[in-house]
This record gives sequence, C-alpha cells and structure tokens, in this order.
Amino acid sequence: MTDEFLTSGDSRKLSIIGFCFGGGLLLEVLARDEGACFGTGISFYGTRIDPVVASDVKVPVLFILGDSDPFCAVSEIENIQKKMDRGSKVVIFPGRGHGFAHRPGSPEEDKDAEKAYVIMRDWIYEHLVV
Repeated sequence: MTDEFLTSGDSRKLSIIGFCFGGGLLLEVLARDEGACFGTGISFYGTRIDPVVASDVKVPVLFILGDSDPFCAVSEIENIQKKMDRGSKVVIFPGRGHGFAHRPGSPEEDKDAEKAYVIMRDWIYEHLVV
C-alpha cells in the first residue's frame, strides 16, 4: 500500500492508526519504518506495547485513552511518550474505559468519541498536510 501511494505522488508520508492491540503494534511498525513512509501515528488505547521499541520511533505519535481503562494504564503510556520525545502527545479522557471511541456505550461516551476523532483529524492535518 505504501508503494502505491508513494508512486502515485499523493503523499510523501502516510499516517497509521491502531486501536487496542493494533494501537500497541503501531509502535513496532513505526520503529521498523524509521520514518521512511509514515509521518505520524495515532494509538487509541494501545495494549501490549513494548516500551523498548518506543525510543526507535522517529515520528510523533498521538496517544488517545481513557483514565479508567484496565488494559491501557495512563502512567505506562505517559512513560512511553517520554521515551519517544519526538513531539508525541497523550490525550486522556476522564472516566472513559477501553474502547470508548469506537464502541461508545452512552451518549456521554459518544460525545467524547467525537472529540477524540476531531483531535485525531487535527493531528493528522497538522503533521501531514501543513
């Protein structure tokens, strides 16, 4: 897929987005990529993140999570973000648990999901378009 986009001239950089386990694998993909194809990444409540690979990530990552997520601890994500130190950012939604953005369980979670997607859209715009 990256070859197709690069060949077409649409973009020199792509973004990668992962949810849950995919949000954890996202860091491994970005570390292996070394900034060649991906200009940024967005991890929604990433799980099973290998903190060792964080220092190998060459692009900024947006981490979106809730502070009530039993699978994605805020302190762990904040420590990973500090290891990366490449303009990455952690956005925490108070009272939200795992999966709130893609499976909102209440009108309040739905509002926070909308906010999370706006934050994601703005992040992509800022890091890939501008």
